[in-house]
Amino acid sequence: MGSQFTSFGFENLLKRHKIDHSYSKLGHPYDNAKIESFHSLLKREMIYQFRFPSIAHLILDVSKYIHWFNNERISLANPKIKVA
Repeated sequence: MGSQFTSFGFENLLKRHKIDHSYSKLGHPYDNAKIESFHSLLKREMIYQFRFPSIAHLILDVSKYIHWFNNERISLANPKIKVA
């Protein structure tokens, strides 16, 4: 498990923002397979492809990617799916 997921500071940040922290058991990434797969695609298709001039640009571009992923990419994989 990455240190960022077990650090005291990270846990306090989540608590301050009333975020419940959920993570898979050590050595069992399959518990979160869907999100692990998404993170892999996000990094491969976007993060590693570009240099971002600022954190603000990164946040905006990730937001755009998520919108594209949820609304357009799925229909590219299966043309029979109609996106609402």
